[in-house]
Amino acid sequence: MEKPYIQRVQKNYSIPWYEQIQKEVLFSPEDEPQIYYSIKPSDYVTALTRTSDNKFILLRQYRPAVEDFTFELLSGHREEGETPVQAIMRELAEETGCRADNVTLLGEVIPDTGRLENRLWAFYIGNVEVNHLPDPAENEGIEVHLVTPGELIDMVYSGKLNHALDLSVISLAIFRKFLKI
Repeated sequence: MEKPYIQRVQKNYSIPWYEQIQKEVLFSPEDEPQIYYSIKPSDYVTALTRTSDNKFILLRQYRPAVEDFTFELLSGHREEGETPVQAIMRELAEETGCRADNVTLLGEVIPDTGRLENRLWAFYIGNVEVNHLPDPAENEGIEVHLVTPGELIDMVYSGKLNHALDLSVISLAIFRKFLKI
């Protein structure tokens, strides 16, 4: 089967968080084009971060989309002109007040092949020096938690850490031998 031909692409709607894209796709010359819609947010960056004393950094915050508090890995969006590494280092500084020199790209994955046009850049950041963790009141309500490797794995098994993209980053870290289970 040959790759379908995209006849036309247009942006239907745009807000600061994403664009809605419409594509006319021709699967064969004999057929009429079919219309598909996708959402184009900026690329995501996410990191499994380990401190110099062998703890992992998790963030807990209220997420209106799921109407609950969630535990998550360090993550954010890539801003215009940033490399993925620059974006994750900015997020590390903004959300935790920490800095690090040791950043490893675990992989680039597609968050949702049917709806999203962006990429997730997955990182492992080791040897993070923690001097002072931010107060949630001064950090958009984000609580910074330090957990042991065993606690991290228990949170995954119990469903307490259940963000699908974070689980993919943790899986990549396991496959690349940065985390043992």
